[in-house]
Amino acid sequence: MKAEKLVEGFWQQLLPEGGIPRIPLSELKGLVLCGMGGSGIVGSVARTLLLKRGYEKPVVTVKDYDLPPFVKDGYGVVCVSYSGNTEETLHNFRQALERGLPVWCVTSGGKLEKLAREHGLPVALVPKGLQPRFAFGYMFSRLLLMLGFTEKELKDGAEFLRAEQDGLKKLALNLAERLYGFVPALYATPLTAPAAHRWKAQLNENAKTPSHDAVLPELHHNELMGWSNFLLRDKFVYLLFKDPEDHERNLLRAELTEELLKELGHNPVVLEGKGETLLKRTLWLINLGDWVSVLLAGLYGYDPLSIPLIKQVKERLEHA
Repeated sequence: MKAEKLVEGFWQQLLPEGGIPRIPLSELKGLVLCGMGGSGIVGSVARTLLLKRGYEKPVVTVKDYDLPPFVKDGYGVVCVSYSGNTEETLHNFRQALERGLPVWCVTSGGKLEKLAREHGLPVALVPKGLQPRFAFGYMFSRLLLMLGFTEKELKDGAEFLRAEQDGLKKLALNLAERLYGFVPALYATPLTAPAAHRWKAQLNENAKTPSHDAVLPELHHNELMGWSNFLLRDKFVYLLFKDPEDHERNLLRAELTEELLKELGHNPVVLEGKGETLLKRTLWLINLGDWVSVLLAGLYGYDPLSIPLIKQVKERLEHA
């Protein structure tokens, strides 16, 4: 299936399915969400939404081989791997078992499903045959249901995106043309940081474009001094992500960031998700970024589905 069709049908991946195992969040001391790349961003977005809903216990994302030492009795672990063969996530799974922790899995199969079945652990399966980054909606919807989000929330989000497709594609084409020939600098507020990081990864993989993301308020303590170098700053196009539910001081910082960039001769793109809930606004921003990445790939003449360098790394690791 062509990349554009996958992006256009993103909303369909969000439609809920029954039989998804639920995680007893109230019984846990904390939660760890493990995953890499296109599977890992699922946990990053879910963490932001869960904490914004008022979950009062630690939620940690792990994108490495080892679970933190403090993850022990009372913690629950979720392993998300589209292929089921991600070596870092499999290592997390085995460590969780060694520590006697409850584990939930989201996958399309592979070693992860096999191990989970062998140990009688709950698994939410997603359809096979896609690249992980193009299966985000499948994994994300399953994980949200596990975390107690409702089928109605997901259905509403899906229908909202369905109605937005024409507008999203039109806006994305304008943005792709704006980004062409430049390095995107993606500046985000905390609530939009996962969506901005998804943009970064999609621009990397689909459009074969180096990109950079940074988050307020931290970027005001270091990043902005890089703008002093006029020889380098003009190689970037600046995009500023924000959400109306962000802390008021971070919204003020977003305004100041825009003002400073304009004073330096730049006209940053300001992006705020559409929709009446954080979930809808986040999905809107993610879907927009997916569109931008595949359309920018077209402008450069790249195949969005081709990832030869990533495959090379995996092959070399297998023989190392």
